[in-house]
Amino acid sequence: MRLLAFVLAAAAGCGSSTLSGPCSLDSACSDGEVCDFTAEGGPICISADGDVDNDGIPNGEDFCEHAMGGRYDEDKDGVGDDCDKCPIAPPRDTPDSDGDGVESPCDPAPTEPGDEIIFFDGFNGALSADWKAMTPAAWTGGDGEVTANLSAVATEDSLSRVVPGKTNVAVEIGYKVDRVENSSPRHMVAVYADDPRPAGTATVQCGVSRADSAAGDLVFVQTNSGQMSSMTVDPALLTTKSYRASAYMSGARAGCVVIANNMALGTVQTTITPDDLSTIALNAQSVTARFQYVLVVGH
Repeated sequence: MRLLAFVLAAAAGCGSSTLSGPCSLDSACSDGEVCDFTAEGGPICISADGDVDNDGIPNGEDFCEHAMGGRYDEDKDGVGDDCDKCPIAPPRDTPDSDGDGVESPCDPAPTEPGDEIIFFDGFNGALSADWKAMTPAAWTGGDGEVTANLSAVATEDSLSRVVPGKTNVAVEIGYKVDRVENSSPRHMVAVYADDPRPAGTATVQCGVSRADSAAGDLVFVQTNSGQMSSMTVDPALLTTKSYRASAYMSGARAGCVVIANNMALGTVQTTITPDDLSTIALNAQSVTARFQYVLVVGH
């Protein structure tokens, strides 16, 4: 399909022909050219002024030259968020071992086919109106991240939205903590999902929690039917680290994985009522935190 789009666009006079040959992240194209990392035969230089897919985004600004969209590239691998099989990390040597179109490490079950990227937001441009803040003044977005400033909010707060519901799903967020605030003796950053339907009961929250009176921080998972936590070896909620928190649900099992600077802080599991989870949220309490992305994968 990508090759067909390339040929049709070129025939219409809006595409671009190959110029100086193959390229890579380490091997730039000549002036007036851009590397097409999504070309069917592999990365190759094309005219920066053309528009291969006729989506109104010039090749020089388009990271998905053969599909609609592609203005943003979260992981800076040359492939746009709208067409990237894993928009939070460059491909590995065996990026999609089960052939389901979701590359590792975005695939929660890399040896079991059937997963798909349901939703991704790198918070580039203006914050979408689909996101609803509990305290609007506390959440600001744009320039590749959303900031939650809860210095004046004592209770747990959230930024939520609706996505296509799935029973087997993983919801991951990337974030950094700028400050631990004194608006409350409890501090927390987490990802949340639930079934908002009138008869729905399933909920899950996964993240890191700190109490001023406690000796350490907890990686925790809490659902409508159970909860589990684990004391972190290295104190979390530090401003010098980049975090990833992933809540996952498969049947009646739910879990939480939190990683700081690519090192695991903790993994916990508990039970959950199997159901379609279609509301997701960024949750925080008594911190100022910056969220870089949210990714939802499921089947």
